[in-house]
Amino acid sequence: MQGKVIIFKGNIKSFKTSGGEVTLQLVADTNDVSLDRLNEISEGMVMVNLEASQTELLTQESEKK
Repeated sequence: MQGKVIIFKGNIKSFKTSGGEVTLQLVADTNDVSLDRLNEISEGMVMVNLEASQTELLTQESEKK
């Protein structure tokens, strides 16, 4: 894919599906995303790559074992 790239940290606020389409609402701090850059690439096709990491916290009972 050729084009412009914007990378930022954010969270998925909500998502919904309708037929074969998915709508994602993302939330990001303005310190983490360039609004000028986002505006620059907002027209036309967009490819989104989502990456996530999750940390599972242990309960106190599990820590005692």
